[in-house]
Amino acid sequence: MIQKATVKTVTFHNPENGYSVLRMTDPVSKKPFTAIGRFPKLSPGESLEIEGEWTKHDVFGEQFKAAGYKLLAPDSLEAIERYLGGGVLKGVGPGLAKKLVARFGLETFDVLDNHPERLSEIPRLSGKAKEALLLGWRNNKSMREVLYFLQAYNLSANLSERIYKEYGAQAVTVLRANPYRLAHEMWGVGFLKADEIARKLGFGLDSYERIEAGVEYALGRSAEEGHVFLHREELMNRAQALLQCDPEKIVFTIDGLSDSDASQVRHDGEDRFYLPWLFHGERGIARRAAMLSFSPKPIPAAIIAAAITGAEASFANGRSGGFEYSEQQRGGIRNAVARGLFLLTGGPGTGKTTTVLGILEVFKRAGLRVRLAAPTGRAAKRLSEVTGHPASTIHRLLKYDPSQKKFTHDEIAPLDMDALVVDELSMIDTVLMYGLLKAVKQGTRLILIGDPDQLPSVGPGKVLAEFIRSGCVPHLHLDRIFRQAEESMIVAGAHRIHQGLPPVTLPMPPAGQASMQAPPVPAAGLPAHGHPPGSIHFAPMRDAALGPAMVAELVAEALPRLFGYDPRFDVQVLTPMNQGPLGTLALNQALQERLNPATPISATLEHKDRRYRTRDKVMQLRNNYDKNVFNGDIGYISAVSKASRTVTVDFDGEPVVYEGEELDQLGLAYAVTVHKSQGSEFKAVVMLASRAHWIMLQRNLLYTGITRARERLILAGTEDALRRAVENNPSVNRNTRLAEALRSEMTQYAF
Repeated sequence: MIQKATVKTVTFHNPENGYSVLRMTDPVSKKPFTAIGRFPKLSPGESLEIEGEWTKHDVFGEQFKAAGYKLLAPDSLEAIERYLGGGVLKGVGPGLAKKLVARFGLETFDVLDNHPERLSEIPRLSGKAKEALLLGWRNNKSMREVLYFLQAYNLSANLSERIYKEYGAQAVTVLRANPYRLAHEMWGVGFLKADEIARKLGFGLDSYERIEAGVEYALGRSAEEGHVFLHREELMNRAQALLQCDPEKIVFTIDGLSDSDASQVRHDGEDRFYLPWLFHGERGIARRAAMLSFSPKPIPAAIIAAAITGAEASFANGRSGGFEYSEQQRGGIRNAVARGLFLLTGGPGTGKTTTVLGILEVFKRAGLRVRLAAPTGRAAKRLSEVTGHPASTIHRLLKYDPSQKKFTHDEIAPLDMDALVVDELSMIDTVLMYGLLKAVKQGTRLILIGDPDQLPSVGPGKVLAEFIRSGCVPHLHLDRIFRQAEESMIVAGAHRIHQGLPPVTLPMPPAGQASMQAPPVPAAGLPAHGHPPGSIHFAPMRDAALGPAMVAELVAEALPRLFGYDPRFDVQVLTPMNQGPLGTLALNQALQERLNPATPISATLEHKDRRYRTRDKVMQLRNNYDKNVFNGDIGYISAVSKASRTVTVDFDGEPVVYEGEELDQLGLAYAVTVHKSQGSEFKAVVMLASRAHWIMLQRNLLYTGITRARERLILAGTEDALRRAVENNPSVNRNTRLAEALRSEMTQYAF
């Protein structure tokens, strides 16, 4: 049934999904009633036509449950007065609203629209107050017109308000011209939602706007899979599967895509198609790398030799037998400081850190200004800890400007430094690498550090692998495991995995056993006197359905009792995926209830499928340049407000407030995916590998997860899953031609 009504009061409104509880008045009977449903943000006095049915709630009694609504202009003196005085216009309260209606009656809106000079008939309505009233009315009117337009096409209240916030009074014009703009201009609105809106607006299956947007969407999805481009046939197949329209029109559209700045797709002249930012990124990396490859002003050999000797003396303190660089490391240090661009790689325990410290000592003695950076906050913090030098994230180093949607430092305003050391190169994708290289001026020494056996970047491309494959970037790969590192089961296990062998593990000690007691049955090849440094323990997990409870027990009880770890700050749970019985969602729910349960005095804020509580461990899920927090940053909730629906997170001493849809960017971090853990290091790691993860299990994922643990690793799962991960070693198949571009550019710059 359809019910006309006027809003009396707004009892509740959820800005995320539009769910509202409204106290309304029937305009005929004048009887009040309660309506529930999804509405835009409404004000008292607004009139609606709501469609739905009457229901009876056990506690709240009779309610009108709305399935849809239509906004109506207030059409009675009482409704107009209530609407104007209900807070919808800034600076207009009940008193002024009463005066306006008393003077102009049912013509009030017409006066505000077409005869604003008549407002002088209201006593003591000053010039500034009148200007504020008219400005507020115009803004409110344009918003209402947009909402009236959008509601006709059954768009949700939440999306309608977001569209208005993005485009303002031009929203209707934008949507009528090309609703597919929403897909690449509004975060969270993909092609499928834009296509749904476009179809309602009358855009046909074969419209040029739809096909171009579909092609762009196909390229965007491929970028999420790690590809920098798609070949013509791949793009055709993906676009046809998505669009389900005339294939000839898809061919015509793809062939007609130009390299103009207006186009959202680039064609390289052969059979490869790119999104513009990936097209320019791949070529830009090669060009800038070639420019940097020229040898900078040389550092005297005496300074280099003295720095190496000084570094060795520094490392020798407290070590029996002293310390000496290997010949490979010595040659690497000399080569690195002599080059404009140098790549240093190696696995755990191979001496990357001591080699980097030698390089930094050379730079220090040569008087060079040096900066250190890494892709994530935790990786930067770790780099700073192991080197003793300040380090920042790449984003903070380059100073992203949200208003311009670009980094402040680029080729026009380069970084002012003499040398830059960047760690965790495997995590850096094509776009970030291009942004970094643009900001490094020629003559600066750039040292890139990485582990080629780790997972590739989450974003498109495989920069580290392509730098190595090109064969033209000066490169040292450290492959000798040093004696002290060999004593760590974690280091030894990582190298066994690299060789295609399973890591050697210890059984979990019984619950009452002290931390350094010998295991009941020492594993083959291990000392019988106790747990060696960097121990790996195996915890069998037979039933995936019981896994979350078992993991919660390990983290909350066993590890603190056996080894003295703080379950929130020292222990990190890693898993291959988000979904499933042993994904991050299920694990975080179990861990939150065990480590930070709700109490009568604690506030819990519910947002979609998540619950946030004070003291919760959380992770930033995407870059937010306005808040200066980035994908993978881990923090702890310091405050929750149910009244304002806000959450305050402490990121290493910096409070950051989240409200409304911003909470989508915040996930619980008691358990995270292996991908999200890259660049981080934790005292203790519980890593899951079971049949529930079968499709995701592969060697580089297991290797990456294991190398996140500094002191202790618990492998929880099944032996067949571990074997699967070790034996499954597929090559990383991503469409990229960075290696070829590097060779081409390096050849040109060589002459």
